Amino acid sequence: MEDIKIVELVTQEITEPRDDGTPGSALYAIPFKLNRTPSELWRQIFLQVWDSPPSFSLMHRPGIARIVGDRIILDGATIEEVESTHKGTLELCVSEANRIAAAELRKRKAKEEAEREKSASFRKDIEEKARDIKFD
Repeated sequence: MEDIKIVELVTQEITEPRDDGTPGSALYAIPFKLNRTPSELWRQIFLQVWDSPPSFSLMHRPGIARIVGDRIILDGATIEEVESTHKGTLELCVSEANRIAAAELRKRKAKEEAEREKSASFRKDIEEKARDIKFD
């Protein structure tokens, strides 16, 4: 399956800041459209990576990212922060989530295959042994 990618910043869905003088009131929600809706596994991985990214900046704020459908939304940012900091972190976190999710899926598929092979071997062994059991 194709990796998740950020397609665009959805400017028409950016919220307006409250700007009422309270802490954080100059910040707003900024959505980014993905090329498809990610799986629950990918979503969980991305949010974990966002909260503790491989490359950290003092401007980074864990806990502001959420995923709704095919959108990553940063709740509490500015367009200037996206340009200077969050864009790079988003790209890094998306890439890392793709890598980790793909590895996890490979691991799960290998486990399922091993379980199928074990079951098939068991069934074959049972069939062979059952042929030798005769009732008169």
